[in-house]
Amino acid sequence: MLKIRLRRQVKYRIAFLLLMIAVYVLGFHLLPEQLTNTREELSLAAVTALYFVLLPVLYWYWIIKIGAQKPWKMLVVLSLSSLMARLSYPHEVAMYFEFIAWLRYPIIAVLLLIELYLMLSIIKGLWQARKASGDPRLTIVEQFAAMAQPEPSAETVKRESINPNKPSESDLPPIPDEKRLTLGLILATEPASWYYAIPYFSRRHPEAIGSLNLLSAKPWHALVVIVGLMAASAVSYSLLDGISHIAALFVSGLLLYSILLMAANYRISRYYSLYQRADKLIINNGMWGFMVVDFTQISELKLGHFSSPVSQASQDDVTPSDAPEILTLGRGEANAQLIFKQPQVYYGAMGQLPESLTVVNLVVEDPQALADTLTLSVVLDKAS
Repeated sequence: MLKIRLRRQVKYRIAFLLLMIAVYVLGFHLLPEQLTNTREELSLAAVTALYFVLLPVLYWYWIIKIGAQKPWKMLVVLSLSSLMARLSYPHEVAMYFEFIAWLRYPIIAVLLLIELYLMLSIIKGLWQARKASGDPRLTIVEQFAAMAQPEPSAETVKRESINPNKPSESDLPPIPDEKRLTLGLILATEPASWYYAIPYFSRRHPEAIGSLNLLSAKPWHALVVIVGLMAASAVSYSLLDGISHIAALFVSGLLLYSILLMAANYRISRYYSLYQRADKLIINNGMWGFMVVDFTQISELKLGHFSSPVSQASQDDVTPSDAPEILTLGRGEANAQLIFKQPQVYYGAMGQLPESLTVVNLVVEDPQALADTLTLSVVLDKAS
């Protein structure tokens, strides 16, 4: 039986997504078109509390605090709740959220500028990909994600003295200009997709030193996904064409264009999931996430069988909440473990959800070959 083990941050993200969908659907069903009695006013108050109290509070704790995200991302849930209020509230109340409608004009202008910049970056990225020897996303990371460590605060020092085994916040690699890094990774995903999808562009790519056991590396999986996208494109066009021809073309075209991303995801998963570039180890979880680890930051590479963080925590007689978060990359039981001297950043969700980790479990096809190939100054501890 296949067991899916989710890390704590991922569980809370999924829980918040499901709760958010349920709250908005409930709001559209509970709210009347007009306020005529006390019961309808109470429904409005309850939905307002869900929109602007419950969801922001849970987003702050589940996503920002537990998921270690930036506080400015609170604007996402607040703006989304304002939009849902504009669409679902009774008319006499929804008019107070009319500013959302006025905001569409500057938003459209900004989106047009971003689209123009995106097109220019795509053309430039494709041109540079002719002679590129690596992932375009790595250039963005090298430009914006290198910075000296800050001085630890008094609160951090006190917390470290209470729980010395837990990774300190002073060790977390800070990300300077985090917004530029996030936008840069979004833009870099496009040329990276072309770079990996077309073998001619990636012909000078460094050779792999190992391979993660990824489902996306299977040819049948790529074929199923591509056929599914083609079918979804045809169905969406037939359903939307009667409503809006432009919307039908946009949605179906977007689904067809996603085939390029799926092709890149297949090739990077199959051929370039683990490779060495200069003095760094690159770990690719398909196109969806990656790590760039300096060899000097690797403390130890262990071979063996490694259980989930919860099981490991129970064996060490510590609570799961106190146990360090461990990311497992690959499908199946982990057979290799990387331990870092300082937390390293995993750029998940195409770089939009960065996480700092001190331990990463890998499911590789040949762990011993990986250990023999890596030219690292680390101690190899083979577990039975």
